[in-house]
Amino acid sequence: MAWFRRDRTKAAGESANEIAGQTTSYSRSLASTVIAGTALVFSGFSLWESTLKQAELSVYVTGVVAYERDLTADEYILPAGGFEVLAVPITIANGGARDGAVLALQLDVKNPRTGLTARFEGTYTADAAYFANTGAKRPKTPFSALVIAGRSAWTGTVLFYPVSYSNDKALTPVRKVAAFNDELRKKYASEMGGASSISVLRAKLPDLPEFAELDALVAKVLNQNDKVEVMLKLIRPVQSGWLERALGTPVEPVALTLDMPDIPADRVARGEPVRLRTAAAKL
Repeated sequence: MAWFRRDRTKAAGESANEIAGQTTSYSRSLASTVIAGTALVFSGFSLWESTLKQAELSVYVTGVVAYERDLTADEYILPAGGFEVLAVPITIANGGARDGAVLALQLDVKNPRTGLTARFEGTYTADAAYFANTGAKRPKTPFSALVIAGRSAWTGTVLFYPVSYSNDKALTPVRKVAAFNDELRKKYASEMGGASSISVLRAKLPDLPEFAELDALVAKVLNQNDKVEVMLKLIRPVQSGWLERALGTPVEPVALTLDMPDIPADRVARGEPVRLRTAAAKL
């Protein structure tokens, strides 16, 4: 019986040692699995951030916005009073790993006072030499599509020109506007009494229906003491694959409110740049 008890005690000790060994082995295996899993997660995150992450573009208006009238175009395309031009300093940052393409830059402008709206598109880029010179030979470069590398940024001053107005008339070439004025002079020659300025006719007959047409032909979205609401948008290529559509990040537009100072109208008409006041800005 004593011998039997010693065998049982010995067997119990060996069983306990086996259980303890198995527990230690399991703990080591679990720790190795956790460490390997953690390393895999960090490796995957690093791969995503450095290589796979889609372009993530953010746009900022980083300085003073200027307004001017471009009077240098040919009379066959130049609108009355010149093209309205907004010079906007812009920075586009890419927080993703892949390159990001920008096909175009677009400004939607609204004048709350007059109700006139206009769409502008980025047409040229300019540097300091453009603002240091005057006249027709101011250096500017046609705007082209941008490709912004991952983890980098592009900065430049973009000149925005109008491509459409809500009244469909403000881009009428000055040549046609002059022809319209000539028709008024002929039609109301007696009322004008030999004067050549249409302002004489307007003073005598301010309610003529032709004046509404003339005002639409020469309308501008921004004038002296005016305020405009501006929305800057980036135009990007259409995402071709489902993965790009699922992982791609839309670019938020930038909203601005710009004030034209009380500057003499003749200075604007001569094409002098005017520094606009930024009343509010938000991303």
